[in-house]
Amino acid sequence: MCRIAGIWTGGNPDELPRRCMTMRDTLARGGPDDAGLFVDEKAGLAMGHRRLSIIDLSKAGHQPMTAGRYTICYNGETYNFRELRSELGGFGHTFESSSDTEVVLKAFCQWGTECIHRLNGMFAFAIWDASEQILHLYRDRIGIKPLYYYSHNGAFAFASELKALHAGLDGRLEIDQAALGEFLHYGYISAPRSIFHHVRKLEPGHRLTVLADGTIHDHCYWSCTDCDPPVEPSNDETLLIDRLEEIMTDAFSRRLIADVPVGVFLSGGIDSSLVTAILARHTAHPVRTFTIGFHEKNYDESVWARRIAEYLDTEHTEEIVTPEHAREILPLWQDIYDEPFGDISGIPTTIVSRITRQHVKVSLSADGGDELFCGYHRYWVMSTLEKYTRYLPPFLPRAAGRVLGLLGSDRAASLSQACPRLRLPAIKDRMRKFEAVLFHWNGSARGAYPYAVGYWLPHEIAGLTGGYEDPRPPLDLSCTNLLDAMMTWDLEHYLPEDILTKVDRATMYNSLEGRDPFLDHRIVQYARALPLHMKYRDGETKYILKQLLRRYLPKDLFMRPKQGFAVPIYTWLHDDLMDMVHGYLNRDALCAQTYLDPDLIANTVSEFERGRGSIAVDRIWLLLVFMMWRQRYGV
Repeated sequence: MCRIAGIWTGGNPDELPRRCMTMRDTLARGGPDDAGLFVDEKAGLAMGHRRLSIIDLSKAGHQPMTAGRYTICYNGETYNFRELRSELGGFGHTFESSSDTEVVLKAFCQWGTECIHRLNGMFAFAIWDASEQILHLYRDRIGIKPLYYYSHNGAFAFASELKALHAGLDGRLEIDQAALGEFLHYGYISAPRSIFHHVRKLEPGHRLTVLADGTIHDHCYWSCTDCDPPVEPSNDETLLIDRLEEIMTDAFSRRLIADVPVGVFLSGGIDSSLVTAILARHTAHPVRTFTIGFHEKNYDESVWARRIAEYLDTEHTEEIVTPEHAREILPLWQDIYDEPFGDISGIPTTIVSRITRQHVKVSLSADGGDELFCGYHRYWVMSTLEKYTRYLPPFLPRAAGRVLGLLGSDRAASLSQACPRLRLPAIKDRMRKFEAVLFHWNGSARGAYPYAVGYWLPHEIAGLTGGYEDPRPPLDLSCTNLLDAMMTWDLEHYLPEDILTKVDRATMYNSLEGRDPFLDHRIVQYARALPLHMKYRDGETKYILKQLLRRYLPKDLFMRPKQGFAVPIYTWLHDDLMDMVHGYLNRDALCAQTYLDPDLIANTVSEFERGRGSIAVDRIWLLLVFMMWRQRYGV
C-alpha cells in the first residue's frame, strides 16, 4: 500500500523534481517507509512514490519501478500476483523482487492495457510509456483506492489525495460551486467531480490515457451493471450458499497475504462477523480483532463484538470513543479526509485505525455487504412505501409529508415508536428524510430515493449557494426492481465516495493498510447474479449472508436489528463541541466567506441552539466541515 503523485508539464525540467517531491511528501503518512522519484527530463514528466511496505519489505520493492520503456507508480495490492507471476514466467519474464508491483509492471509489458482484466485487487496506479510518450492511469473496479487528476492550461498532474495537487500546483485551485452543492446534498462529492475546478476523480473501473499533446481518453473497462454472472442462477438454496462460501473463503484468505501482521475490524454486525468467522475457521493462528464502542448505549455494539470475539477465540482489542476523541480528531479532519467530507463515523473509524496500527500493519474491514446483499434499512422503507402507495394518487404521500413537517421531527419520532423497525438511534434524522421523501413523491420511489440519502434539500442548497441542480442520475430504470436499482445507485456512488473514502483516508492517515474482502470482484458479480429473494426475503435483509453465518455462529449472536455505525453527533455538538460550532459558524466567520449565504446559515445555527437540533444537526455538521476545510485550504 502506498501513495502516488506525478506531474507532466513539458516545461522547465529543473523545476519538476521539486514540485513532484512537494506533492509526494504531503502524502508521507500513507507511505512512511520509503520515498522514490522518477524524472523524464526530455518529456517534462516526474512521478513520486511513498511506500507503506506490506509485501516484500526489502529495497527490491522500491518505486517508481522501471522495466524497459515502462515505469510504474503503484498504490494497492494485487491478490493474485503469485499466479500471474508464474504465468508471466512462462513467457520468459524474470523478476528481481517478490513484490506484486513488479508483477503488475511485467503484466503491462506482456499484455498492455488489457492486463487490467487479469488483476484481482485494489489499486490506483500510473504507467509511463517513455517510448510512445503516453501516461496510463488506472483505478480498481469498485473504487477502493483513490486517484485525482488535474488538467488545465497544458499541465497534467495526478495524486492519491487532493492535498498533493493543491501543494504541487501552488494553491492555484478554485472551488467548484456545483460540487459544494453536491457535498451539502449528500455529504460527499461523487466521481468524476471534486471540490475544485479542473480537478477530477478517476471513476471506479476506469483507465485514463494521456497523450503528449494533452489529449485525454477516459475508458470504462468494468462496470457492476454489465458484468457477466459468474454462475448460472439456481433455485437450490443450499447450492447458492455453498458457492458463496467457496468464493468468500478464497477471497478472504487472499487478503491475509502479507509480510506483516494482519487484523480485522470487528463491529459485531453481520458482515464483519462473517469475515472474522470464515478467517477463524480457515487460518492456523487466532485472528486479531479490533472494535470501538460508545458510552451511549443506543450507539454501542461493542458488547456484541466482544461476545463474537470470545466465541471465535480471537485476540480482541476494544476502545470506547468519547467526545474527547472527537475534539482531538476534528482539527485534523481536513488533513485526513482531504476535501469536504461529511460522514461523522470517520471519527470512530480514525480511532479504531489508530488502535489497530499499534498491533498490526494491515486490517480487513467488511464494507460492501449492505450494497451487495440489500442490507440498508432504507431499502425496506422505500420498497414498502412503493408497495403501499402504488395505487394511490401522488398527492396523498406528498400531503403526508406536509403533515410530518408540521408535526416536527420530535413529535413524529415519538409517534414512530409504535413501529419496532424504526427504533433506531438516528430516528429523528430518519424521520426528517422520510418527510422529504414523501413531500417529493411522484408516484414512485425511484425519483424520491435521493431524498432518502440526502441532508440539505436541493431547493435549500440553491438558497445557500445561489443555484443548484442535482448532478446525480436518477435510479437506474432499467433495473428489474426497485431494490436492485437502489443497490446499484449505492454501489456506484455511496460506497466508493463515502464508505470506501472514509476507510481509506482513516487507515492511511495512521499508516495502516485497509483491505475490503467483500469487494473482491468475484463476490460482487456473484451477489448481483443472485436471485433477489436470496438477498431480501419477507422484510429480512442479507438473507443469504445470515444463512451462511449460521454455519459459523449461534443465531442469537447476530440475529438482531441492524444498528449501523452511528455516532451520537447531536449530543456531542450540542454539548461538548458547541464551542467549535460557535468558533467556525459565528457571524464574522460566515461573512468572511463568499460561497454560502451567511443569513441562512445563521438561522440554522439559531435553530440548533434553541434545541431544534434533531432537525438541524446533520446540516450543522456539514457546514462545520466545510468551514473547517475552507480555513485549512485558504480558499
